[in-house]
Amino acid sequence: MRFFIKIIGMVGIVIVFSVAEIIYSTNVFLKIAEDFILIVIFLYLLKTFLAYSKLLDTSKDVFDDDLMENEFCNELINYIEKYTNEKIKKNIVEIFNKQTELTALQSQINPHFLYNTLDSIRGEALCNDDDNVADMIATLGSFFRYSISKNGKMARLRDELENVKNYMKIQEYRFRGRFHLEIEVGEEDVNVYDCYVPRLILQPIVENAIYHGLEGVRNGGIVRIEVNLIEKYLMIMIMDNGRGMKVEELKELNRRIFEGDYRKLIDNPNSNNTGIALPNIYKRINLLYGEDYGLTVYSSFGQGTDVEILLPIQLKAYEDEL
Repeated sequence: MRFFIKIIGMVGIVIVFSVAEIIYSTNVFLKIAEDFILIVIFLYLLKTFLAYSKLLDTSKDVFDDDLMENEFCNELINYIEKYTNEKIKKNIVEIFNKQTELTALQSQINPHFLYNTLDSIRGEALCNDDDNVADMIATLGSFFRYSISKNGKMARLRDELENVKNYMKIQEYRFRGRFHLEIEVGEEDVNVYDCYVPRLILQPIVENAIYHGLEGVRNGGIVRIEVNLIEKYLMIMIMDNGRGMKVEELKELNRRIFEGDYRKLIDNPNSNNTGIALPNIYKRINLLYGEDYGLTVYSSFGQGTDVEILLPIQLKAYEDEL
């Protein structure tokens, strides 16, 4: 009987997470409240199961050994455990995706008002033959449209790279040529540009390179992106020729990325909140694809910093991911 109680308990967990998925909304805080209520309900059910198990323990269970040796029952347990873990993993991925969207939406009050205003300013600049200002406004509008208005989880690599180009064009204009962007994509049988990647994983890393790596560089700064297919991996390297990091500093950064420790990254007044991006991106990749994929930082003091991203080669995406 204890065996049946174990199955019932695991089925209860599956039901809880299935219901949580159905009632999931785009509001992260509402999601947390709903999950809390479901946890309370599940704990009550668990308490009831435990009460029954104490009663059943008073009698000898003659079926346990035979049931545990039953191949079907063992497969059922394995399936339920796997299904439960997948539900947990999916919910965590959803929360990280919503966190990314909320970060991008912080400045969104009325996007149509923003775009219409930018278009009006661009039109005025063109009327005054100020092509540089018109071009910058068009670039800024494209950047906002990609970063704010699109809500999909996945994007083609070409779109991610185009968004980085727009971002760097704006920054190059702002910093008057202190640095520039280089992109090199390896020639492969598979069209690398058509590979799907998690949306908004490149621009935050490039932003990190500017605000941290190239902070003290007055001219000749380079942010370089290299993309290659290596065996089962889509490998993306984001490199800068900035100040780099000392060994202990690099070790501490990678530890915080792998452990998801945001505290000092958020509390640091000089971080511009850009340091949050690395643990966030690592966790998103890790939860989406598993332990074989993720993000690692390499650096030498005075030589610059490299951020390596490993992703699966994904040429298709589900409709709800776009």
